[in-house]
Amino acid sequence: MEKSKVRIGVVGLGIWGQMHVAAYRQHASAEIVAVCDINEKIARDTSAKYDIPGFYPDIDQMLESENLDAVSVATPDNHHTEPVIKAARRGLHIMVEKPLAMTVTECREMIEVTKKNNVWLMVDWHNRWNPSFNNAWKAIKNNEIGDISYIYFRLSDTIYVPAKMLPWADKSSVLHFLGSHSIDTICWLTGKKPKSIKSIKKKGMLTGMGINTADMYLCIIDFEDGITAVVENSWTLPQSYPSLIENKCEIIGSKGILMLDPTGHRALAKYSEKTTQGFPNSSLPDLFVTPTVFEKQSGFAVEPMYHFIECVRDGKKPYTSGEDGLLNTIILNAAEESAETGKTVNINY
Repeated sequence: MEKSKVRIGVVGLGIWGQMHVAAYRQHASAEIVAVCDINEKIARDTSAKYDIPGFYPDIDQMLESENLDAVSVATPDNHHTEPVIKAARRGLHIMVEKPLAMTVTECREMIEVTKKNNVWLMVDWHNRWNPSFNNAWKAIKNNEIGDISYIYFRLSDTIYVPAKMLPWADKSSVLHFLGSHSIDTICWLTGKKPKSIKSIKKKGMLTGMGINTADMYLCIIDFEDGITAVVENSWTLPQSYPSLIENKCEIIGSKGILMLDPTGHRALAKYSEKTTQGFPNSSLPDLFVTPTVFEKQSGFAVEPMYHFIECVRDGKKPYTSGEDGLLNTIILNAAEESAETGKTVNINY
């Protein structure tokens, strides 16, 4: 497909879905013509706020009523499959949030139907557009640090996320919400598939608040060529933590080391009466993921949306795929199995 304007609809209008809408509105080749959310008021309010002609409480209504080229799916983690399959069957290209699905079967179903209907299925692995990780990826490709032996990856959120930001936190887990990003980034950086995983999870803080999900996961991942990765994901950092997100990564090679601290950037530190309360008045505010500059949505998290639109417009294959999502879910499910059984799990693809 080669088009000057890509007509797109957004399904799921929570915090990240609103970011999708803002991003598409800014791209010269995107025409966002409809939004959809099971909460009709949210759909109506979003339509009014952004002057979008169509709003729907049901994806079937939207797909039936609108002449779309593509759909962007930002529903909760456990509700990606139905909108993806319905959009694909209508011949629409699809951008979907991570994780692709909670089960391997659902991932395979989505990949099969998108291939059958000859449409793109792009998963929003936006860390690949993160300047810190993209530079690390280039350094690894250029053999600047030699053969990698060890990776430490920490990606955590404050308790604000499961307690206040995500009403569906108990339908997912920090493993799927943050671990998916962590594991995808490691596989992308190394270009390798893991052979086994050992993980543990801890519960108590969130369940004590009536939110039935684990507080944290710790995974040890081994690759065929000797790389070992340790992945730490928690979403119970204190509300007073200086940033909503904490992300740190260390990559050790035979000729050097890469050390990344994108969320502890220190490009701006802010201390006021409000910053002691934490997000949304963080003392280390978001300057890179989704900052707003002169009322415009900025940051590396909007770049995958731009890339998706340009791929649909120009008929080019996206950088990320449904197969990336399938690989990720296979690993996540193995991690969950390990956490439940207490055993190291060999990963079968």
